[in-house]
Amino acid sequence: MRTTFVAALALSISAPSVYAQSGSEENVEEMVVVGSRLPTEEFKVGRAVTVLDRVEIQDLGYEYAADLFRFVPGVAVSRTGGYGGLTQLRLRGAEANHVLVLIDGIDVSAAGSGEFDFSSLLSADIERIEVLRGPQSGLYGSNALAGVISIQTRRPKEGLTLDGSVEGGDDSTRQGAISISGGSERVKGRLSFAQRKSEFDVSSNDAVIGPEDDEDDNQTISGQLNAQVTESLQVNLFGRRTEKETETDGFDFSGGPQQGLAIDDNSFSDTEDQTLGAVATLSLADGRSISRLGLEKTDTELDGGTFGSEAEREQIRFDTSWQWADTDKLAQRTTVFVQDEEESFRNLYPFDPSQAPTQKRDLLAYGIEHRVELNETFFINGTLRQDDNDDFNDETTYSVDIAYLVNDGRTRLHASYGTGVTNPTFFEQFGFVPGTFVGNPDLKPEQSRGWDAGIEHTFLEDQLTVDITYFDADLEDEIQSFFPSVINLDGESERQGIELSAVYRIGENTSITANYTYTDADEPGGEEVRRPEHTGSLSAAHDFLDGRLRLAGSAAFNGEQLDNDFRNFFVNGFVAERTELDSYTLVNVNASYDVTEDVEVYVRLENVFDEDYEQVIGYAAPGRTAYAGVRFRLSR
Repeated sequence: MRTTFVAALALSISAPSVYAQSGSEENVEEMVVVGSRLPTEEFKVGRAVTVLDRVEIQDLGYEYAADLFRFVPGVAVSRTGGYGGLTQLRLRGAEANHVLVLIDGIDVSAAGSGEFDFSSLLSADIERIEVLRGPQSGLYGSNALAGVISIQTRRPKEGLTLDGSVEGGDDSTRQGAISISGGSERVKGRLSFAQRKSEFDVSSNDAVIGPEDDEDDNQTISGQLNAQVTESLQVNLFGRRTEKETETDGFDFSGGPQQGLAIDDNSFSDTEDQTLGAVATLSLADGRSISRLGLEKTDTELDGGTFGSEAEREQIRFDTSWQWADTDKLAQRTTVFVQDEEESFRNLYPFDPSQAPTQKRDLLAYGIEHRVELNETFFINGTLRQDDNDDFNDETTYSVDIAYLVNDGRTRLHASYGTGVTNPTFFEQFGFVPGTFVGNPDLKPEQSRGWDAGIEHTFLEDQLTVDITYFDADLEDEIQSFFPSVINLDGESERQGIELSAVYRIGENTSITANYTYTDADEPGGEEVRRPEHTGSLSAAHDFLDGRLRLAGSAAFNGEQLDNDFRNFFVNGFVAERTELDSYTLVNVNASYDVTEDVEVYVRLENVFDEDYEQVIGYAAPGRTAYAGVRFRLSR
């Protein structure tokens, strides 16, 4: 890191979501942390944002966090087979590495691949999820070309609390989670551990050679410490480590009868992800001035049996905000920010002499955000950012969003426009897999422009809220596979579509949520793969027996989509065909019962109708599965 920033680390910050944790739990629930440098009331944000809180997460019941995103508009989920297989999320038809993923404000995307593999993330310790859609590089820089996903883990509380859960079920599933939280008003911390094991035969039936179950073992330990040093200064520390050992099936690339399909063999994928963050927030002038400085570090190591790599990212950020005016008629806030980043990558094996042992890149970024609020009904926010890259051309990105309340606040108009950029990943430039892939060091960054506009309205005395949003984005210099490497495509890739969401709350005991997305994603030459045109979801929950019994059900629909098909790869002159995968609907039901105030038992049935489907060609997905478990809490 540049020495001037290292010296400043003694002061210490972080990404926006860290500051949100300094407020009360009630205030955090009313805020979104991804639409601005500081937490902002959700109705003031003109960008498309969806929030899943802890109650919704438990109602949906999924243990792998990736499945929760099937209930967020604009998100497509794909997993290579069973538990632990590579899991990618795509926003509005963009690629997985076009999405910035934050956990407790820390960028957890692997520096080597530029994306976060959601197969490693369990939902046991997640408090809240926010998904911000559309180009966001003006606020977050590279990798936020299509949007940002912010995940907040459960926060420490005063006193002493021990809570946990134990679960078992089909596919030899065993899961346990435990956490301890406690402290005083000034200093409190939380330490959590979760482990999940399961077994599943990844190969599709027509590709099985000697069927075998493939085991996935996921272990995650995380912790945080919050200290109110003075009335004005708060310091937060974060740490997270995940070790995942996954037995997988190999991909036949021999040209034989199983060419292009998954086959049972001894393939495996072992990954280790580690993130650390240190944050300090200084609030002065009765909260009108807020300054933050902090460090974050991410390390990722992958052992894929026939290939392996390690990557590292270090970031130091500083931002300072000033509230210029704060009245009913006019409120203004300006934030300036600086970010220093250093990334490194190297192939562990196999090694080609043409590759340098370690590749590095540096970034220095600086920018400004200005927010204006008029008459408590009109809200406008703009950002401007400059990225000075040592390996690529410097980039200027920007964004603007507007929200307007009419009809006594029952109707909200919202719109946004922004630009995005994603630098080529280290693996795309310097990766190496014998006989399969060699990187292209001459790649250019991908660039995007996009806008959206929508209307939100409440009905039935504010019980029903409906939002419809149209989005449109263009992508230039899209990076695409061209055996045995990758290239920048000529021309533009276009994405457009409609997102529809509805939330209906009937009293305090019943909630119903529905989402639908239409996505049209094309690249030069045809339709993009793994981008279904139609996705949708429906979920409902109801309390009985004065809240002791809760029943919930959900259905997630994934429409037909194309996927790369390598079965005739050699016959077609080293070009993959594109084959259509069938649509599928996954239905889940679950029930929980409070035995006491501190003990809850639950049962869950996933894929109720035993849908037979593939998310990736050649890789089977789990059928009907049943689970049961218990959650407990001890406090004093």
